[in-house]
Amino acid sequence: MKLVNKYLLKAFVGPLIVCLIVFNSIFIIFDMFGNLSKFIDAETSIFFIIRYYIGIFALYSSWFFPASCMLATLYTMWQLSHHSELTAMRASGISFHKLTIPFFAVALFMSICTIFNSEYVIPRVSRWSDSFDKTDFRAPDVDYRHNLPYVGSQGSNTWYFVNVNVSSEQSLRNPGALDVRGSYIDENKDKKYWGVRTDNAKYLDGVWWFHYPQQLEFDFDGSELLIPNVTVNVPEWVPQYQLKDTPREMFVSMNNWEFMSAYDKYVYMNATNPDDSEKQFDIWYCTAAPWACVVITLFAIPTGITSGRQSVLKGVLFAVGSFFAFNVLVLVLKFIGQRGYIPPVLAAWLPNIVFLLIGIRLYRKLT
Repeated sequence: MKLVNKYLLKAFVGPLIVCLIVFNSIFIIFDMFGNLSKFIDAETSIFFIIRYYIGIFALYSSWFFPASCMLATLYTMWQLSHHSELTAMRASGISFHKLTIPFFAVALFMSICTIFNSEYVIPRVSRWSDSFDKTDFRAPDVDYRHNLPYVGSQGSNTWYFVNVNVSSEQSLRNPGALDVRGSYIDENKDKKYWGVRTDNAKYLDGVWWFHYPQQLEFDFDGSELLIPNVTVNVPEWVPQYQLKDTPREMFVSMNNWEFMSAYDKYVYMNATNPDDSEKQFDIWYCTAAPWACVVITLFAIPTGITSGRQSVLKGVLFAVGSFFAFNVLVLVLKFIGQRGYIPPVLAAWLPNIVFLLIGIRLYRKLT
């Protein structure tokens, strides 16, 4: 049985790697045609170009991986069926379920890779690639923002960063000079304004510390008076216990939603608008999309065997049509789920559920 598993793995993994290389190569070739002049003008090194395309590949791998699994499964099962190898294996006493274990093992591995990619690779590598693109391929080692506002997680105060590096959560623990301003309703139901300014800030052990903070004065309409109050005899560093916003929340909100991990998206959504159906769908889709590799493989196994008994053309057309139908279903349910017509969790998982049920039905016919 071990020899059979090794044979099936070799027969499946080879076409899978070829599909991944072909998809990635086609994308890189078309993208390079559009960016070649920019690479030349910026005198971009080969290292940065490779790093850029690794990030781009990671971003689109949620589409590449399932498509490659489907094509590789269809091709492998078609070959095994067409040459009667499956018939010979089953005649020797090996059950159909055992023959499909190598395919599901590889598909499960691809799903795990997709999860790792979306949670760890994309937030780091793909985010860098996006910044690299926006700077005309001039290698952004850091991402500085000037006069950057940040609305606090509770919406009660606003931070104004003078010149801050937002390339990492760690850099936001020492953001430099900033102002924090907010408002509140006093006991007379009048709106009052408050603010504090510092030339340096740091975040330690869950608390913000400001260097010689200055309390700001405001007019009745919220406009800042020119001269802030200067407090004498204050320590060099003063804790700001009233400020609950964390560098983690800031880092998440200051970066492109597309490049966040599912966890970061969840943190950001809960801190801003927990009832946002569009963001809810995106978070649930992050949990559902990786398992498309397993679902598509289950669907492709019986399809490949059936097409192996017929013609290659029918198998290819059916594969393309099925994958197209799967992605159309994803897009339609995305539209519906993001607008709250159905629960976002159902909209995100329904394509997998539909094709899983179809795949199980087709699979059981062959057992």
